Amino acid sequence: ARGTVAAVMMVVTQAAVPLGITQSQPPAAGALVQQQGDVLQQSMANAFLIYDVETYLRSYPSGVLIRHRPQKSDGTYCVAYYVLAPLPILATALSAIPKTDWFPGATRYFVCCTGSSSSLAINTLEEEPSILASYNTLYVTHNPYHDPQDNRSWSLHLLSNCPFCRSGEPEVILRNKWSPWRGLQHHTDLFPDLFSDCNGHVFRAVSMSFPPFSHYSSGNRTHPLVMEDCLDKRIIDTVAQVRNFTYEVYEPTDEMWGYQLENGSFTGVVGEVQRYMKDFSLDLSVTAEREEVIDFTVGYYWEPLTFVTSKPQPLPQWLALVRPYQAYVWLSFLLMLAAAGPTYWLLQKLSGNFQSLPGATLHMYGAMFMQGRRWPSSSAVRVFSASWLLFCLVVTVSYVGNLTAFLTVPALSPTVDSLEELLDSDFVWGINDFGAADYQLFKTSKVPLYQEIFRGLTFCPSLVECVQQALDERFAFISFQTYLRDAIATYFTDKNGDTQVHLAKQSFFPASVAIAMQKGSPMKRVFDGVLKRLLGGGFNTRWMSALIEEHTLATRRKAATAATLSGETEAVLEGNQLSLTLHHLQGVFYIYAVGLLLSALTFTCELILFGLHSGGNKG
Repeated sequence: ARGTVAAVMMVVTQAAVPLGITQSQPPAAGALVQQQGDVLQQSMANAFLIYDVETYLRSYPSGVLIRHRPQKSDGTYCVAYYVLAPLPILATALSAIPKTDWFPGATRYFVCCTGSSSSLAINTLEEEPSILASYNTLYVTHNPYHDPQDNRSWSLHLLSNCPFCRSGEPEVILRNKWSPWRGLQHHTDLFPDLFSDCNGHVFRAVSMSFPPFSHYSSGNRTHPLVMEDCLDKRIIDTVAQVRNFTYEVYEPTDEMWGYQLENGSFTGVVGEVQRYMKDFSLDLSVTAEREEVIDFTVGYYWEPLTFVTSKPQPLPQWLALVRPYQAYVWLSFLLMLAAAGPTYWLLQKLSGNFQSLPGATLHMYGAMFMQGRRWPSSSAVRVFSASWLLFCLVVTVSYVGNLTAFLTVPALSPTVDSLEELLDSDFVWGINDFGAADYQLFKTSKVPLYQEIFRGLTFCPSLVECVQQALDERFAFISFQTYLRDAIATYFTDKNGDTQVHLAKQSFFPASVAIAMQKGSPMKRVFDGVLKRLLGGGFNTRWMSALIEEHTLATRRKAATAATLSGETEAVLEGNQLSLTLHHLQGVFYIYAVGLLLSALTFTCELILFGLHSGGNKG
């Protein structure tokens, strides 16, 4: 095939028509074909497989993997099928063979001997949709106009279906002629590249809304979708421009992405490609279950799952006074403060100086606030005092520095950033009810973590409603990462570019996004070639970043316009300086109020005790 030696020569034959010889053919021709088959079988040895067509179609043999497969420079390899059968069975064979798991990844070529004349074959082939839809197929028929008295007039006509020759519509054409005496009549390629020019052929695709991958403004399952600017449109348009075709995109009948049923079939987008209702899909997550029934192009984007929740709420501002240190630091500091007074009192007593224990404790407390003190002349007391002053200096300076930050930047409650944290939280979680890969994962996974998520799984109706629910309630919306990023950029970003919901830091179930093709479709090779060049040039990543940035800027402009119309004003910061308000300093006012209350209570108790003491003396 096109100068490449086939890796495996496979023959699918039928006992009723041995080697495709009919009585209308002269003995010389039959003997020639028989001789060629014998020579071919001897030369290919272990790489020559023969099956009965009808038996093969009833029960496909197990797949064949080639351990040492010959490859072309681009890494592909070829398999040639020689199918010798009448036209009715040939149509079934050409439809069924590409759907099997024989020789995965191979480029298939078919040479079909039908035993029919070329005129009869052309009429029959053009009436059979499955034959017209096949690719890389050569039909060997005999010349109906040969002179039975002249063996030299006998020849074989080599027909080929050209799926896009007639203004993008399929037809059967005479590719070449062959005779035992002259060989091939023309030096032409028997298997030309059928996709170099599709002549405006209209392909049918299927998808659902999944911005920024696929996005449309109108259309449904019966009317083509009006595609908006999105990543998939840019990719398919590039392939269409290179190969000269057009396409129409429809929604699936059941409005589902597609999950596997108990009988092995799929619903939704996957099911329509699996059942050959559509030529290809737009973006789909590649999973092992889906790869069993459809083919995927090379992955063109990495799309894991994650979830969004409401943004963390500010903690009470009055706690800003204690936030500079963790709880165990405060405990350590209070223990040091409690021990400093008795230690200072004991050292003074041993040095011959007398000071009461409360006085020594207040002395240490005052030193912590950098109040001037007269220190005893004892060396032991001075060494201890110096270490205490150094300790107080480090503690107070670090506290004041952190306090400034906590007063100006409010602290927030902890975020939920992983599935483990989500299970331990009081959040409810859910997904879109579209039967997509996320549902298939949680439903079928044997991982205990995913099983636990599935047991608590709920459903929400649409993307915006799900994210809005996450914003308003203790709800976590699980979906694909880029899908959520774009939704936040489009609907949940304010005029300053700040997001209104929290996107979890951890992602899971990393899956590649690709275009789904019919099983065995040669279109996969066409798309793979263009996708590899786009990936090599970094176009997909740049396109995706540009789309999300465009959506973010558009949302910010809308928010700014709405704020202007509503008369909303902004606080202007002069010299980038932030003025502290009572809200920032409420903690110190609370402490001051508590101090006043304690002072009043102390004063009241002293008055009562003084009154009781005075009354006792008078008595």
